[in-house]
Amino acid sequence: MRNFARYLLWAYVFTVPWDNFALPLVGTVSRAFGLAVVGATVLTIAAKGRVRRPDAVLGFAIAFTVWSVLSLLWTLSYNYTIGLATTYAQCAASVWVIRELVRTREEVEPLLEAFLFGLFVPLVSVLNNFRLGVGTAGEPQRFTGVGLNADFVGLLIVFGLPIAWHLVMQRRGMVRVAALIYLATAPVGLLLTATRGALMAGLAGAAIVPITLSRQLSLRSYAITGVLLIVGALAAVKIVPTYNWERMGSTVSEVTGEGDVTGTMLGRMRLWSFGLQAFPQRPLLGAGAGAYGAAVEPYFSSGGRSINAHNFAVGLLVEEGIVGLLLFAGIFGASAWTIFRSPSPYGVLWAVLLLTWLVGGMSGNPETQKFTWVLFGLVSAQSGLLVNALDTTTAAKTGSKSVRVMPRERNADCLG
Repeated sequence: MRNFARYLLWAYVFTVPWDNFALPLVGTVSRAFGLAVVGATVLTIAAKGRVRRPDAVLGFAIAFTVWSVLSLLWTLSYNYTIGLATTYAQCAASVWVIRELVRTREEVEPLLEAFLFGLFVPLVSVLNNFRLGVGTAGEPQRFTGVGLNADFVGLLIVFGLPIAWHLVMQRRGMVRVAALIYLATAPVGLLLTATRGALMAGLAGAAIVPITLSRQLSLRSYAITGVLLIVGALAAVKIVPTYNWERMGSTVSEVTGEGDVTGTMLGRMRLWSFGLQAFPQRPLLGAGAGAYGAAVEPYFSSGGRSINAHNFAVGLLVEEGIVGLLLFAGIFGASAWTIFRSPSPYGVLWAVLLLTWLVGGMSGNPETQKFTWVLFGLVSAQSGLLVNALDTTTAAKTGSKSVRVMPRERNADCLG
């Protein structure tokens, strides 16, 4: 049953990057797999009689979700709150499921592969829409995946860059080939979305390359890097329209330039200022999960209940209040502490992904997206993982043979 649950978890992570295909009754495909894997995990625990002790990451995730659900009691927008609270509940469940099912470091890799393979769906959709000349509404020279927001797709694409690089360095065969293809095509997809916030996040994600190269110190690693840079640059110059280059190049100037509320960086700063004006009205409890638009609506001449904060900190402060922001900061802080104690190469990967997320969150709301909580789940699973690999530093050697260390786990990490 545990293996079956892991297969369902793989399918869930695979569908997270293209969480826009709906099914009758259950909603999106990822929600269907999410419900299935939760059920399979519960049955597995019932059969085995053992459950991993929650860590701080999972504890804060549950507390934040409970607070979001409680905000139904005081929300300014019940429909938006119940929708987002349901999403948070599913996301917190995914953190628990990943922590419960990922028991060895070898079991982390398949989930990274699943996420990378899933990223090809929106990436290919962006490239296909460019081929067909189907741009976004209002900006026909920007492209995105079918049914997906361009800003969201841009952030997803850059989120996959550190994962793809990790797989290139750690895996072999078709997985490495797929990761190389992704690294060569993802920058083109990002430029086609013309998402400036994602561009800044991508620069943070690219930090994994010099960090790992300084440790690898191999000719092959430098050769791979050089080839990818050349191929990616040539493809971008050949394919990406001039408008997209100009838009991405205006990132710095847009912070101080003129623009409207919904389009430019200056517009987002205005939107943040509206949120900060609304915050004092309900500083402790907030306006309710997902109720940012309702909270700032009085400051818009034409209304705006469906508007997002475009900044995770401002959004959480207005929607969840000081309490909710602190609880989410607890998830982030616990993740950072776990990452600090994580061994290489995962410590570097999680740190770069968390930094990428943080930079992307400065101009977006990734806290509401499922890929954020998959990251939290993978980080949570790091504490107490089984060691099931060849210990190259302490293994006793007899001739040319090494003694394999048996799997072990912290006794305090399991209950039952």
